[in-house]
Amino acid sequence: MKQSRFRPLPGDAAWWMFLTAEFLTLGIFFVAFAFSRQADVEAFEQGKAMLDANVGFLNTLILITSGFFAARGVASIEHREGAKARLWLIAAALLGVVFLVIKTWEYVGKFELGINLSTSTYFFFYFFLTGFHYLHVVLGVGFLGVMAWRCGSQGPTDANLRNVASCAAFWHMLDLVWVVLFPLLYLA
Repeated sequence: MKQSRFRPLPGDAAWWMFLTAEFLTLGIFFVAFAFSRQADVEAFEQGKAMLDANVGFLNTLILITSGFFAARGVASIEHREGAKARLWLIAAALLGVVFLVIKTWEYVGKFELGINLSTSTYFFFYFFLTGFHYLHVVLGVGFLGVMAWRCGSQGPTDANLRNVASCAAFWHMLDLVWVVLFPLLYLA
């Protein structure tokens, strides 16, 4: 019997449908951002100049490192090492919390300057897109925490393997979205 060259997607198919819907939703907003930017390039440049690209870059490094930790969690659970998977997932979640703290600090700084969603079209997109991402990071941290607990309490079950892979796929989606948001909002 001939073996297929294609490896199935990790995790649950329902998660992949959810992730696809998320990407499509964000894609619509990225297109809207691009058209709005074309309509008023100068205002978008002024808004971008009010952001600290170093903070955005730091958050990029944090999320990419966290994604690596989530991937190590998947590899550990695949090797039936529940305790290791738990540690990697906790580390990924903790870096997610660090991202949230830095992003909250950044938001507070903008609010203290009187900058909010209604300041300009640029800042509408800034707060909307990063806020949408922020809420998903909160969910992702929760998912990572639940899976870390399950890996520690239930061990490397088949269900945990599938769920950790799904959770990591969600977390990698957040990495990818941020890798697009960072240059779009801070550098472009």
